[in-house]
Amino acid sequence: MSSIQINNVTKRFGDFTAVEDMCLDIEEGEFVALLGPSGCGKTTTMNMIAGLEDVTEGSILFDGQDLSGTKIQDRNIGFVFQNYAIFTHLSVYKNLSYGLEVKKVDKAEIDRRVKAMADRMSISHRLDQPASSLSVNEMQKLAIGRSAIVEPRIFLLDEPLSNLDAGFRAYMRAELKVLQHEFGQTMIYVTHDQIEAMSLADKIAIIDQGKLMQYGSPLEIYNNPANRFVANFVGSPRMNLIDGELREERGTLRLMVHGGAEIPLSGQVRSEFSSDTKVHSGSFGIRPQDIYFGARRAEDDIEMHGTVEVLERVGPKRLVYLQVLETMFLAIDDQDQLNVGDEVPFYMPPAKSLAFDLASGRRLGG
Repeated sequence: MSSIQINNVTKRFGDFTAVEDMCLDIEEGEFVALLGPSGCGKTTTMNMIAGLEDVTEGSILFDGQDLSGTKIQDRNIGFVFQNYAIFTHLSVYKNLSYGLEVKKVDKAEIDRRVKAMADRMSISHRLDQPASSLSVNEMQKLAIGRSAIVEPRIFLLDEPLSNLDAGFRAYMRAELKVLQHEFGQTMIYVTHDQIEAMSLADKIAIIDQGKLMQYGSPLEIYNNPANRFVANFVGSPRMNLIDGELREERGTLRLMVHGGAEIPLSGQVRSEFSSDTKVHSGSFGIRPQDIYFGARRAEDDIEMHGTVEVLERVGPKRLVYLQVLETMFLAIDDQDQLNVGDEVPFYMPPAKSLAFDLASGRRLGG
């Protein structure tokens, strides 16, 4: 396994900048997810690590060594892709043994490792069958096993689970994590699915429009998003982000929202807006699970009134869509106490609320 240092890396295709000034430190044995929307630059970043794309500016080091002049086949990197990339005309056994044969591993050792990997991936009963006869789920198991069996120093996975059904996708997430611990390999996982990234990764690099938005552990990113983009992208259900103009009247700071709604700001979230006098338009953020109903718990908790527009069942809880004039808040009703059409007060603790500069997107006070 290897550590990877991405130092001020930029990648241009003609006049288009796909990745700009990217810096990442990935330690030996870490599972790192590159997370972002389609076209954000995450696959380009992975391709530069693999050597499939040249770096325009900056450097990528493996254990402190620049491998920019090293051929792809000599880098000892394992790949797993969305479209499996297996040899469908060969047997499952030959698919698993192929990389070991190229490395001229002893036949007895090849046989031992192939059978062990097939057993590990629950495809032992398929060893003598052509890969073309496998189900979609089994093909992805084979693709992962074929890459893992050669014990690469780095394991690169590009959207490997996106073609799988939902139930098997959850199973394979757990399997990947177990495999990573067993082999101790450094893994880089490209995905647009924040649930995959949050459940699998030791660290997440969130990328947008070729730029690194934030890099840290899943909990760090969830609890302390660096900017409005990260706050909106991470979390399920998504964070409420309400944009408006800041106004102070008779000592009360309010966020005036399009359509006439007003959010009175207090406590920590007020001080975050107030401490930056340059901010005139802001974004108020709070996660749905932090909005509550019933009796007000603290004097400075922000009180709002809304109409229940939609109730959406998600397991034992319900998502609540609250209409406040032209603004919609999303909350969670875990007591089944609300009905569509109810006009209800709801409360938002300032300590659970976030403030962002709307113009730049940067987090205030974070």
